[in-house]
Parts: sequence; structure tokens; C-alpha cells
Amino acid sequence: MLKVWGFSELKPEQKIIEEQIFDIVKKNYRQFGYTPIETPWVERNEVLTAKGWWEVWNQILGVYGLAQWATDLKKYSLHFDLTIPFARYVLDYKAELTFPFKRSQIQKVWRWERQQRGRSREFYQADIDVIWEESETKDYLFYDSEVINIWYKTYLEIFEKFNLDLKIKININNKKIISGFIWALWLWEKFTEISIVIDNKEKISSEEFEKKLGEICSSPLWKGIIGEFWNVVKKIINFTSFEANYENIDEIIQLVSPHSVSPKGREVATEELEKWILELKSVLKNLYLMWLNKEDIIINLGIIRGLDYYTGTIFETFIEWDRKLWSIASWWRYEDFTKHLDRKTKFSGVGFSMWITRFEDYLFEKLDMENKAKTTSEYLIINFEQTIEESLKLYNNLSKTGKKVEFYPESEKLKKQFRYADNKNIKYCILLWEWELEKNIYTMKNMETGESEEVSL
Repeated sequence: MLKVWGFSELKPEQKIIEEQIFDIVKKNYRQFGYTPIETPWVERNEVLTAKGWWEVWNQILGVYGLAQWATDLKKYSLHFDLTIPFARYVLDYKAELTFPFKRSQIQKVWRWERQQRGRSREFYQADIDVIWEESETKDYLFYDSEVINIWYKTYLEIFEKFNLDLKIKININNKKIISGFIWALWLWEKFTEISIVIDNKEKISSEEFEKKLGEICSSPLWKGIIGEFWNVVKKIINFTSFEANYENIDEIIQLVSPHSVSPKGREVATEELEKWILELKSVLKNLYLMWLNKEDIIINLGIIRGLDYYTGTIFETFIEWDRKLWSIASWWRYEDFTKHLDRKTKFSGVGFSMWITRFEDYLFEKLDMENKAKTTSEYLIINFEQTIEESLKLYNNLSKTGKKVEFYPESEKLKKQFRYADNKNIKYCILLWEWELEKNIYTMKNMETGESEEVSL
């Protein structure tokens, strides 16, 4: 994929592949009742920065009018994700929507960040979410499993479509579990800082990871309460390095050392952790009943997702053997996700994003692009001056039957017309010679095999 200042630019064969991916994604999203919507490519700055995240100001691309009088456009920016616009959408149309509301959305987003492999300033996201009005009695945990099921089914079809022998491991966690652990260390006020460091764990060295945690936990205040800060750092490293499966998930409790907090504090922390572990087990159980082998999922306590509107089930998915590609999809649960825009009505939900453009970067590297179609046409009708009228009739009849067909615009040398078909990887050339009209036939030449056959007009 070409990148012009970090913005995507696709060749014909790449765009054709992208549209094939979109077709698979749309089919699977709609199969399970996720209704397509679209929101504007721009949003008001006050919406995009409602949470006041410092990183948002560094990422959003503002909109400015070329005319001097168009100062009102400065109040808008290109959206940097689809979740915040969707929160605004739910509030605007809540009286017209049926809840739980199941939404799908495939659109481009823009972020001003450093261009690198797997990172672009312009990229497609393919999201689904299901939203409901918050309730103390209903948590709709089934949807956590359903969105994972849809995502996995979608990627399996994509792999099959392009003959990719790939394996994917789902790294899953519940953010309440890591929250409870940090609370047990009496580091709750440092949770946001610690979350950001943990979220970047895979992108930095182990030495840098330990150093950054040490800087956060080295405050004299924390030294006085919990002892030497390096013990705390070690606990966090051990916790975030722990990987479990359904059978040994309860071992997470043992990571909350009895010496890390007071007995009363540990008792409360352990009680909360058991509740949240049970929540994660419920999601996993539904998944196993639906489709998934237990070996396909890793409970990874180092998966945290840095933004604080993720409050429950979270995950990252990597292509096996290539974790440097960054994740190709993520999903999360969020509670009260509209609170920063409106305090009157509370909505909760769960959803995921597929990073389409990031996966395409990987896909284009693996595929033999030279042999990929550079047009949607399957047939090219050769232009012979002597039979142009009959050839155009054939061109029209084939198009009426749904065939993807082109007509060469000039009666040029046959070799040149064949070369045109070869360069675009058009599979068949149709030749209507003058002598064939008497027999009411034409010749169809397979450009891949070189074989020809006579076909009745």
C-alpha cells in the first residue's frame, strides 16, 4: 500500500481486494442483525474532546475553510475513531432506536501520528456495537461472546478467501480484574498512568517497561505506605505477564499477595476479583458453547486497553508469528459510555473494531500482487473493424446477463489488445471473426491457459 504523508493510496488490484474484504465483513455483520449506519466524517471538537484526553489533542486533524469567512469550520475535526461519534449518535436518536441497538459501521478515521508499519494517519475501521440503557439487573454478557464469535467467523472467511494459512490467538481480559489488582496495591490514583504503560508493554523493551513503572511507583508517598517501590513494580510485572486458560483462571487470585495490603484490604480485593473472574468465565463459557476451541483463547492479564471508557471485557488479537504488526482487531465492554456528553441517560455496551487497513498492509505483503486482477472485468471483447456491429451487440447481451465485460475501444493490432488483457489480468478474450458470423459462433480464449473454445452466439 502506498502512503502519501501517511495517508493511504491504493492500486487497482489492492482496492479490488479491499472491496472483497468489505463484502465479507458486511455479510457477517448483517447476518447477526447489526444494522449499518454512517456518521459524518467530521465532528465538533467539543464532542471529540469531551473526555479531555491529552492524546486526543495530539491526534485530531482540524478542518479549516479556504475562504477567510469560513471560521466556523475551525470548530470541527476529522473523527479519530468511530466510538465517540457513535455515542453522540445514540444520544441524538435515542427516541427512534430500538434497544438493545445493534450497529455496524465501516468508515475511514484519521489520526495525526507517526507513520510506521501497521500505523497510518488514514485508515478504515469496521466496527460493530450493541448498546442498551444501563440497568442494575441486566448486564447482557451474552453480547460479549456474540461479537467475538462474529469477529472470528469473519476473519476465518477472509483467510479462506485469500488462501492464507494463518492462526490467530485471542488475548482476552477483563479490565475490572486489573483495576482490582491495582487497587489492592493502593495505587488507584496512579491507575491511569499505569494503564498507559501496560497498554504499551508489547511496543517497548522489558527494561523500559520496568523503568517506566518504577518512575510511577517511586513517589515517596507510595514508598511510605507499601514499602520499597521495586517490590510493587515486580508484582505488576508478574501480574501483567500471567497467561491463563479456562482451567487455571482462578490462579489469578494468588497473584494478590497477602503482604501487598492489609488483611482487610486483601479480603475486599479478593472478593471483588472473584466476582470479576466469574464474569470473564461466563463470557468464555458462552464462546465454547458457540464455536471456539479453548486453545484459541489466552487469558492475558497484560491486555488492558489504555482509554478509560473500556470497563469490562477487553481483548487484543494478533496474527500469530507477527506481533510486531500491532493488533488487527480489538473489542471491549464499556459502561455509561455517553456520560461525557450527557449525564441524564446512561448507556452501556460492547463492541469491537477491525483495523482493516492494518490487516491489508500485512495481506498485500503476503499475496502475489502481480497475479491479482487489476480490473473487475472477466471478459474483453476484441475489436475487429469487420465485425464491430455484431461485437457490440454481443457486448450488450453479455452485460445484460451480468457478465463483467469490456470492449476494446479501437480496432488495433491483435497483439496489442491481448497485451491489454494480460496487463489487467482479464481471464478471457472474446474474438468474433468475420468467418464465424456465418456459423453463428465466436471464439473465447483463456488468457491463463492459452486454450480456445468455440461458443454459440
